[in-house]
Amino acid sequence: MGRVVVEKAQPPDAGLPGHQHCVLHRAVPPVRLLLELLRSVLGVVHEEVGAVAQLEHLVGHAVEARLYAEDPERGFLPSSGRIVALDFPADVPIRVDTGVESGSEVTPYYDPMIAKLIAHGPTRDEALDRLASALESSRVAGPRSNLAFLAALARAPDFRAGKFDTGFIDRNLAALGAIPREFDRGAAAFGASRLLAREQARIAARQGTSKSGGVSPWDVGDAFQLSGARAIMLPVLVDGAGAHALVRYAADRTTVTLDDTEPAGDAVAIETGDAIYVLRAGRQTMVRLKDFEAVDIEHLDTGGMIVAPMHGKVLAVLVEAGAAVVKGQRVAVIEAMKMEHALTSPIDGTVAEVAAVPGGQIAEGAAVMVIAPGEGT
Repeated sequence: MGRVVVEKAQPPDAGLPGHQHCVLHRAVPPVRLLLELLRSVLGVVHEEVGAVAQLEHLVGHAVEARLYAEDPERGFLPSSGRIVALDFPADVPIRVDTGVESGSEVTPYYDPMIAKLIAHGPTRDEALDRLASALESSRVAGPRSNLAFLAALARAPDFRAGKFDTGFIDRNLAALGAIPREFDRGAAAFGASRLLAREQARIAARQGTSKSGGVSPWDVGDAFQLSGARAIMLPVLVDGAGAHALVRYAADRTTVTLDDTEPAGDAVAIETGDAIYVLRAGRQTMVRLKDFEAVDIEHLDTGGMIVAPMHGKVLAVLVEAGAAVVKGQRVAVIEAMKMEHALTSPIDGTVAEVAAVPGGQIAEGAAVMVIAPGEGT
């Protein structure tokens, strides 16, 4: 799991560090032990030992954060998929170690680390400030990431004051944004407004290539109607869940709101295919138009649909069609990125359908099985 920040003391003139062992404390290299090993085991001559001994004089502090494709709001579950945007700030002096870029695929087969960000400063606070600024200025879109979580950790007062231990994160999950939260309505409204603008641009482009000479009210992009205030409900999907944006047309402008919330002014949109990825405060919101052809009509009345929480391999299906199950019972196991995740029944009832096949791959959001509610459920 990538929810760690690393601190290490820094030798003079060493530049930015490349240490890889993650701990939540300041780690001073055991130079004395290293010198003894060089002398007794390797037979290193005195002059060579003297060169290594210069590392004992340490200057400054370095902090490393490991950026992972995982979702802190869902128990740090790994997140896979194509990286549609990956940008690190050029104006913050940090070191970035990464082996991926925009367009790379985060698969469910390997460790989901995206990058290591390393910041150095004369003092611990300055190193943490630099790291937090770099994290807050970075952009990751596509798979979920722990970007906002790491930034919050670097800013946490108790952590900065050195008041932490190995249970610090678990005690501060809410403050670090690592608990389930409602979707960001300001970001969702911003995404809906971008979807609308893109559709209006498409209509305008089509009108520009039209061969007909006359003007038709059906060609306008401002919700033509004969009477009343011009307003429509725009069905969208926000992180896969249904929602409605309200679009109002006035003589001089068009406004979009979602649950009475206006588009966020500090959001950034990344357009790809049929979706808009909205980044705000390190958090990602995906907005797309609702596709009514994709609605699973057969299971509209069931509250027992179990879907895969991430892309992975189905290790086991523990029940079969017709079996009685109770709420919380383990029904399947999925493996992703070297971690096993048990799926449980959300209700009491009977297994009506099993869609997953042991040993097969399954996509995030795909149906695993359907539980038909029992009597009184």
